[in-house]
Amino acid sequence: MTAQQYIQDGLPVPYIARWSLERSATPRLAVRHFPDGPRLAFPAEQETLYDRDEYGALWVRQPLARGKGRARLDTVHAMRQRRAILHSLCQMCRASAMVQDHDRALYLLPAAHGPIGEGSITAAPPVCIECAPRAVEFCPRLRQGWTAVWAEFAPVWGVAGVIYDPRTLHPLPPPEGQKLTPIEYGEPRIRWTLAHRQVIQLHSVSPVHDLYKLAV
Repeated sequence: MTAQQYIQDGLPVPYIARWSLERSATPRLAVRHFPDGPRLAFPAEQETLYDRDEYGALWVRQPLARGKGRARLDTVHAMRQRRAILHSLCQMCRASAMVQDHDRALYLLPAAHGPIGEGSITAAPPVCIECAPRAVEFCPRLRQGWTAVWAEFAPVWGVAGVIYDPRTLHPLPPPEGQKLTPIEYGEPRIRWTLAHRQVIQLHSVSPVHDLYKLAV
């Protein structure tokens, strides 16, 4: 299945990009006590079953208004990123990124992220082989250099989000050079994290050197 491909200023807009009318609609944060102890939460009357994932992580809320206003190409819509990464959908066009005959998907990152090795974690959904060359052509960060791998297995690892101090509920700074903090499921700090991205771990990886001659 593919989504409508929007064009802005002559460039294709990635499926996971956030649009200007999709500003965060997250309620105020609170501390609530659950059977397993206190957690970061929304007020009881405002939190719904959809605000947490199956591992109990609390997620940022954003409205769905894809195609409305201007695309913010430097930001990502949390729900679409999560959907794409969990279902191996292309982050550009939303088509399936899985190469069925080989049961693998292509992951493409800016070279500044460093090499992608066995067990690397990433919040970047895969790209389909048709969109990969276009992504390098149109994305400023990828034009500066890219690295790519095939991955045969990409289980969920955790989330990337903002960690809050459990006493003051003030946000804690992320690691240097990052906007969000990656937190593995099961780590105690995830109880105080507002998730913005799903993070997976790549296994059975093999490098890709030429996106125009992908061997499928």
